Amino acid sequence: GNSSIEVAILDPACTCALPSCIMGPRESVALAACSTLMFGCALVQGGANSSDARPAICESNPGCRGLGGDCCPAPDGNMLNCCFEPGRTAACSDWLGCVGLPGLCCSDAPGGPWLACCGEEAPTEQPPHDIVPPTEVPPPKSPYTNNYEGGNPLGIQVVGSRSSNYFIILGDWGKAGSPGVCQRAVADMMKDYIRGQKASGKNLLFVASVGDNFYWSGITPGAWETSWAEPYGTNHPDSPLFNVPWLSVLGNHDYGNSDAYAFCPSAQGVPLASVAGQSYGHGQFNADKNPERPANTRHYWMPDYNYHYEIPEASLEVIALDTNYLDIDNLGGDARGNAAAFNMCGGIDSVRSFMSDVAMAGQDLLRERARLGTAKTVLIIQHYPGACQRDVFEAALPAGREVKILCSYGHVHSQACEGRDAQGNCDMILSGGGGGCCFPEVSQAGFAAVHLTDDGGFQSVVDTPEVIRPPGTCRFTRRLNDV
Repeated sequence: GNSSIEVAILDPACTCALPSCIMGPRESVALAACSTLMFGCALVQGGANSSDARPAICESNPGCRGLGGDCCPAPDGNMLNCCFEPGRTAACSDWLGCVGLPGLCCSDAPGGPWLACCGEEAPTEQPPHDIVPPTEVPPPKSPYTNNYEGGNPLGIQVVGSRSSNYFIILGDWGKAGSPGVCQRAVADMMKDYIRGQKASGKNLLFVASVGDNFYWSGITPGAWETSWAEPYGTNHPDSPLFNVPWLSVLGNHDYGNSDAYAFCPSAQGVPLASVAGQSYGHGQFNADKNPERPANTRHYWMPDYNYHYEIPEASLEVIALDTNYLDIDNLGGDARGNAAAFNMCGGIDSVRSFMSDVAMAGQDLLRERARLGTAKTVLIIQHYPGACQRDVFEAALPAGREVKILCSYGHVHSQACEGRDAQGNCDMILSGGGGGCCFPEVSQAGFAAVHLTDDGGFQSVVDTPEVIRPPGTCRFTRRLNDV
């Protein structure tokens, strides 16, 4: 009531000046001691004989904002606990001059940050629309830039209703040296499937290639013909795959000694190309980044390590990612396929740094397409099981956008459904059985087909006899030969 309590000053940085409590200089504050002192001051100030220079109204005391009426003191003469709370944290968003900056700006802790913007406290009301404090610290941007033309540059045509269109997924297919019987067998199955679908009025939009396109350690000049054009008939008018677009990503065997600067383009004396100041050196990239690519390969599409491709008429988007940062030691297969290239690049750490930047740029792309895309179906392709990063895409989706996401990958030389959506439809497709590799055998050779549906979804064909070879029919007897 009317009693007075004397409080000892234990820390020169904290002063308890009767009848009011004052926090001392921020540079040497000991928070626990100051809290004790402030509590003692609260008892003194609660007395009837005390006076307080501060305004009594709650809104004028930072710790009491949001309460109505008087708080410091309250109508009964007592000081509420909130009168002695600072009412703000070290977060930048709590300080008016720092709103819009991420993380911590104004910390009272010893050694904590105290920026020049800490002069004013942020208002509790909603800031103007042009000053919106972030709810979380955004992820760092990659120093690598994805440079490519978006949209539908190949002019992929949608025929009839959405459900009249489909695409094929294939991985781990480009056998070194020559196609071999296993790759040919899968290629022939693809052709038969396409012919049958065409007879039923179905239109093939593209082939999605999920990596390990050219074994063993990157593409060689002759591989465009021997490993791609010849077995699939991509340039032959009589083939059902004639001029069909291939939307491709890279696997670990698409790097290595045969394409040495693919993972360190800036190490070249003269790069294959330079776009917006960024060097390029991958042999599978489109002609704007690889002028040496044969002219009859234009429908093999790879504009950058990461890219997206939209077909608005089908409400379909493909997001292609390079995730080879996950397997640096096995780029090119092993040391036999990468040692010379690593040396030319300045060592494995240089390669690792570059591939990390590329992978970060892929995550940037996922977030960007989640925010900006409008497709009802999104296909995410990359090479490795478990690396789809569906969660990164979903976390960036704006409120109200509904989208069906399909992940596909290879690396494991098999064909299987590894996950299904709530409706039981396969939305995690392993398609690494293209027949290009590997010892001792392809456990399940084949490809996948995905048919669009009129409701914005899709139906996957993964494990039926029309898309898979009988087990054991694609067998490799040695690392370089199949039978």
